[in-house]
Amino acid sequence: MLTQEDFLHSYDFMKLGQAIEHGNWQVAGMTAARIQRNAKEAEVSDFDRQIISLKQCIGSRQKLQAQNILAAIITKRVQMLKKYENK
Repeated sequence: MLTQEDFLHSYDFMKLGQAIEHGNWQVAGMTAARIQRNAKEAEVSDFDRQIISLKQCIGSRQKLQAQNILAAIITKRVQMLKKYENK
C-alpha cells in the first residue's frame, strides 16, 4: 500500500514535467496515468480534477496548458509536503 507521503515524494512529478517540456507525449500520458493510479491508491483526492485536465491537455498536445496545470499540481504538492515536515 502506497502512503500519502510516499506518493507526494514520487519522482513521477519530475518525470512528467520533463516529458511535457520535451514534447514526449506518450511518456507524459503514461506518467500522468501512473500518478492518477498512485493517487487513488494513496487516497489522495486533492489532484483528481487537475490530473484529468492534464491528461486531456497531453492528449491534445497543448504544452502550455499542460505546464500550467502541472505547476498548480506541484504547488499543491509542496504545500502538502510541508504539512508532513511540520509534524
